[in-house]
Amino acid sequence: MGTKQPDAHLAAEEERRRLEGLRKQAAQERMEQFERANVRGSQALKKIHLAQNQKRLMEELKQLQKEDLARRRQTVAQMPPQLVELPYRRSEVKEDWQRELEFAFEDMYNADR
Repeated sequence: MGTKQPDAHLAAEEERRRLEGLRKQAAQERMEQFERANVRGSQALKKIHLAQNQKRLMEELKQLQKEDLARRRQTVAQMPPQLVELPYRRSEVKEDWQRELEFAFEDMYNADR
């Protein structure tokens, strides 16, 4: 009977070590699982924030484009019509103006006679 007791203590000590190892392993696995879940959560939040930022920026871009178009239209509306005319039309207008000046000069010259 004396020889059985040390074996029981030894077996109990080994079982305690084994259970302690299993407990530590389970705790380690839980910690790793928690860390992976935390990383996944952070990545998901980052994706959500990026999507929200993209949506906000696209809305801002649309608004800026509308404002820019309105500003350009207003600028063009305030320009003198000569600037907006096509080159061939400008030359026609110059020729017409030159003809009118010539006729006016001729009328003045002939009126003095």
